[in-house]
Amino acid sequence: MDRRTAIRTLASVSVLPVLAPERATELLNARRVIVAAERVSTSLSQSELEIVGLVADIILPRTGSPSATDLDVPAFVDLIVSEWMDDKDSDDFLLGLRMLDTESVVRFGIGFTESSSDQQHTLVSELDAQMPEPGSSEDVPDGFYPTLKRLVVVGYFTTEEGARQTGYRIMPGAYAGCSVPGANQ
Repeated sequence: MDRRTAIRTLASVSVLPVLAPERATELLNARRVIVAAERVSTSLSQSELEIVGLVADIILPRTGSPSATDLDVPAFVDLIVSEWMDDKDSDDFLLGLRMLDTESVVRFGIGFTESSSDQQHTLVSELDAQMPEPGSSEDVPDGFYPTLKRLVVVGYFTTEEGARQTGYRIMPGAYAGCSVPGANQ
């Protein structure tokens, strides 16, 4: 199974069922905000947005389907960080982005956005290696990278194109109501 198929399966099995109708509506509304207008980042700097985009495209690269940045996942992440996360979670997330950039400087002598694709993949692969295996009994991890990865997957698969890849129908068919025998007589 290739990486894209594995992530698609993971999204179908673990992320999308979490979308209770009210949560799905909130996420779709967030997605509409992004689509409706060119949204100006309110939490993430341009450099941080670039880091999010690079990591998102490592998680969900362009293959036969669009990449994460093709579907505006960095804007979705920024919206969640700026408007949905509490101050502590937002600060922790921003600290994680700075730490990833600092780790790139320490290891390669340049920031994450300036580092080579191989160097970026190395750092993200190391973060991925710290995640529990899908289906393991370990608790769902918290922290910067698990949060970023969840946001990337949710941001991607709540787009029309992303949802289409899973076969998940965000908007169900027409409501037919119930029929009561003899009610229309």
